[in-house]
Amino acid sequence: MYKWKFFKSARCVQVKLENGEDLAALKELDQKLWTVLAASTDGLRFDPATLKLLDSDGDGRIRVPEVRAAVEWMRVRFKKLDFLFARKDAIALADINDETDEGKALLTSFKNILLRAGKAEAAEITLADVSGTTDVFNAQPFNGDGVVTPKSTSDAAVSDAVAAIVASEGGVPDRGGDMGADQAKADAFFADAAAYLAWKAAGKDAAVIGDGTAAGYAALQEVEAKIDEFFTVPEDLPLVTNEPDPVLPLTQGVHPLWLGKFRAFAQAAVAPALGVEKAETLSRDDWAAVKAKFAPYAAWLGAKAGAVVEGVGDEALAALVKDGKMQAAVNDLIQKDLALADEYARLVDCSRALRYASNLATWLCNYVNQANLYDSERDSVFRTGTLYIDGRACNLCFHVADEGAHAALAEKSKCCLLYAKLTRKATGETREVCAVVTAGRTAPLYAGRNGIFYDCDGNDWDAVVAKVVESQVSLKEAFWAPWAKIGNTIAEQCKKFLSSKQDAAVAQVGTHVDAAAAAAATPPPAQPAPAPNGAAIASSVAALGVGVGMAGAACAALVGLVAGLPPWKIAAGIAAIILIVSLPSVILTWFKLRARDLGAILNACGWAVNRPLYFSMGLARTFTRPAALPMGAAVARDPYAKGGWWKVLLMLVLIVGIALGVCWKFKVWPFCCQEKACAAEKAACAQQAAPDATKASGAAETATPKSGE
Repeated sequence: MYKWKFFKSARCVQVKLENGEDLAALKELDQKLWTVLAASTDGLRFDPATLKLLDSDGDGRIRVPEVRAAVEWMRVRFKKLDFLFARKDAIALADINDETDEGKALLTSFKNILLRAGKAEAAEITLADVSGTTDVFNAQPFNGDGVVTPKSTSDAAVSDAVAAIVASEGGVPDRGGDMGADQAKADAFFADAAAYLAWKAAGKDAAVIGDGTAAGYAALQEVEAKIDEFFTVPEDLPLVTNEPDPVLPLTQGVHPLWLGKFRAFAQAAVAPALGVEKAETLSRDDWAAVKAKFAPYAAWLGAKAGAVVEGVGDEALAALVKDGKMQAAVNDLIQKDLALADEYARLVDCSRALRYASNLATWLCNYVNQANLYDSERDSVFRTGTLYIDGRACNLCFHVADEGAHAALAEKSKCCLLYAKLTRKATGETREVCAVVTAGRTAPLYAGRNGIFYDCDGNDWDAVVAKVVESQVSLKEAFWAPWAKIGNTIAEQCKKFLSSKQDAAVAQVGTHVDAAAAAAATPPPAQPAPAPNGAAIASSVAALGVGVGMAGAACAALVGLVAGLPPWKIAAGIAAIILIVSLPSVILTWFKLRARDLGAILNACGWAVNRPLYFSMGLARTFTRPAALPMGAAVARDPYAKGGWWKVLLMLVLIVGIALGVCWKFKVWPFCCQEKACAAEKAACAQQAAPDATKASGAAETATPKSGE
């Protein structure tokens, strides 16, 4: 049993892949411990050729057995797999295991390639060496793919036959880039040619009126539907009468639009079929006889076979199928090409080994575990680029095929997501991405906002936000969120109040205008000017006074409550209020931020993620980078920021007012600067309080009844 090591990042425990022994033992690792169980090949920033090699069944998804098979393929051909972590597109020949049959075959192929390239003494081989040899091999007339092209032979007749196959049956791409024919296409062509020629030969018996059969039948088809309608007995007649059958004129009394077709039909079909020199009318029996005459020809046409080869021509087809020699020549050509299939397979193995050497370790660190996701120095294969918007760079962007289906599942990640439509006007390309926002604020993000997206190749795209899945991204935002809601609520209430007052005022003005207009139309008798409505004025003043009084009472109550408290209690009360309002929001957001899971987004992209992919606050700041001024940057004063002195003055007044309030509370300068003055003030207060106390006690005695009264 292999002893595995694990690492923990953002509360996610994953297996470590540090050396070749770890990779060789992957077949023993419990599949439940793999981070990913299946990955989609769409929208990945990864070598397409390597993806094609990994996806052995070509279904667009890479599963655990396919990954294990790739690692095992390398294990049996190399001594150790440590060199995979170098991620180089080169292999040292000394690393190949020459004690296994697979290793020996690979080593021999590598040496042959180096020999052809003039590098027989080289100690390592590169992907460029293999690619160059593969390109040369593919450009040869025979390259092992079983597809031959007209260029595959110098025999003109065979070359023409291959060209006829491609033109009739459709071509198959050759590795060299041209269109050619494989065994299936060749067999289909010669079978269709034989069937077509046999059908063509049977057409002689179907030529019921000789060489004019085709023209006569064509003329019949032009008018057949209309003539059938003419001779059809109406369905609402219960019985057929003994009246003579109707006669259809063919050359006279026909609608002008149909006259030409009927005359051609009479001359090319009716007269030859009935054996008359000229046909001017047509009875029901004649019509039945004409159709019966052409019935064998119609049946022959319906049995047409091998139509795809008709364009080659009857004589050329007869020459191609004669004695079967041309078919044998084409088949021999295809077999010569297939004879090199093993050599091509060896080249494929060489290319596979070098592509795995360059990319397999990267794939494993994005599949078996997500080490690249938690390593700020490496990029994940699913990252497609960077979205710049609202003064921040969103580095974690995913390819999206269907926005609606993706958003329905991705919102379970509890992340703030931006769905953006990308366009490049220069090339006409369009695509969609999902960007994860993990820092900054969510308030400035809205649908329709524009940004710029840079893909991993450095190409820029115009980005338009199509949808925003909102979720708080920081504790700072959570702290101020309740206060923002309170401020918005107060603003809305003030807006409603002012709006109602404005509407009432406008309505009152309109009423006065209407009354004035009516008065102007019928002027009243002269009367002295009315005295001001004192009740209305008094009511307005009273209302204003009540409002001011309520505000003053509230302020007085607040001041009275605070005035009797020491400063530390005032500060503690303010802090308690702030905590009561903001702390619940901060706590809830803290739990939500800890629960953010990128695995849900990958699942929405078609992956089968086996374990949650949480991320920490620190890692979140690497996924989304807000704008920051460079170190040592100097900011010049705004030349348009005039009149800022009043803000400073207001701040000074506020500070002085607070200081005076504190001095008054504790009776320090300037409110009590001398100890004698303070003592005299206290004595005067005591003397004034004594008579008041005497009067109060006397009043109490007077009010108390004596006993017996």
